[in-house]
Amino acid sequence: MMKIVDFRPLLDNNSPEESHIPIALNGSELQELVSPVSCEEFVNSYFARMSLNVNGAPEKFAHIFSWDRLRQALARGKNISDKRYNITASFTGGEDSGSARRLMEAHHNQVVELLNAGATICITNIHMADPFLAQWAQAIRSQLNFTGTVGVNCYVSPDGSGLPMHYDKRVATTLQIAGKKRWKFSVEPAKVWPNSNEVYEEGQVREGIGTLPADMEFREVELEPGDMLCLPAGAWHSARGIGFSLALNLYFAPRNLFDQFIPLLQNFALANENWRGGPPATIEKTQGNMPQAVSEYMRERINEFHKMVLEVIESPDSLAEPWLTSLTHAPYTGWQPDPLLPIPEVTTHQRFRVMPASLRFIENQNKLIIRCDSGFLEFPVSLAPTLKRLSSELESFTIPDVLSWQQTQESSSANEIIPYLKTLYRSGILKKV
Repeated sequence: MMKIVDFRPLLDNNSPEESHIPIALNGSELQELVSPVSCEEFVNSYFARMSLNVNGAPEKFAHIFSWDRLRQALARGKNISDKRYNITASFTGGEDSGSARRLMEAHHNQVVELLNAGATICITNIHMADPFLAQWAQAIRSQLNFTGTVGVNCYVSPDGSGLPMHYDKRVATTLQIAGKKRWKFSVEPAKVWPNSNEVYEEGQVREGIGTLPADMEFREVELEPGDMLCLPAGAWHSARGIGFSLALNLYFAPRNLFDQFIPLLQNFALANENWRGGPPATIEKTQGNMPQAVSEYMRERINEFHKMVLEVIESPDSLAEPWLTSLTHAPYTGWQPDPLLPIPEVTTHQRFRVMPASLRFIENQNKLIIRCDSGFLEFPVSLAPTLKRLSSELESFTIPDVLSWQQTQESSSANEIIPYLKTLYRSGILKKV
């Protein structure tokens, strides 16, 4: 017998706009999410490879989301015109085979009514209506060095309501916030990084869908508050609420590697007149064969391209820029970096600290490249010892402290270092204590 829950008391609009302020980010968001599994084990053994279920204490995700935060997000969402933020409803019940009843569009003022009628509600890209979720998702993206899109969806389900058997084209990580939800999922993906989402419909086999559920190993779990389930892209799964369920879906949508190489290829083509001009004009008739002049021209260009690729392979520095660009370009749907900060008046006693996990850099073409929310920062290689010390400094420090770290004759002078410290501050990497 289904349990009837009235969602009005949970989602009424009488709560204060900011009745709960989330705790600050600390640089350990990924580890806190997957604990007690280590970040190394999560990345090397599970992420995008195998399904992972982790049980946690009921309050594990209390600082990340709640009914109160959902009310606030729904209130803010009414003013969001971006279609990437949207609400849909489903009257399916977590069946083993897909249903003809598809997701339907819904409005904010229909959420409670639809939930009480037995529908599962999905708020897509809810991070666009919750600033903390936006920063939290970005922090995890940064800690994973993930080059694709990261975002957060929210699912609310009454008893017995959920989505039927399907798989997603992205990694889906479920955080159970409140209530319970029963999941049935394949241990491995039916198709690794599929190009599209697919719903399994018994008796209908489509080419390219991958391994069917009947031929795969499945597990069933009942998620309770504090539990996490991370499914690789392409893993079959279905779910339904038990009593009721409030959950977040932290998703990781991949970015095609070819897209990341496009700037490299464009730079090559723009610097080559033969590529800029394209194949030669010809008045030869095309009756069965490509004109010889065009065919030879194309082969010559492919041969040039082959030589360029070999040069790239021999020069790892040229590969750094596409990767770094992909880490900062379009971090995730609806997110915008914080504006640059003005430089404050600073005394010799003013203490600073590095924002957790924000100072990461690589050496590329005799420069130190620091990735930040607004793009890249370039520092001289001579500053490497200072940056390494800053990135590992656990305690707060003053500007004179930083200057005192310079110990070798090759070290940068105070006049050289201070402008770069100002750049770190403006970009939000250094903060006043």
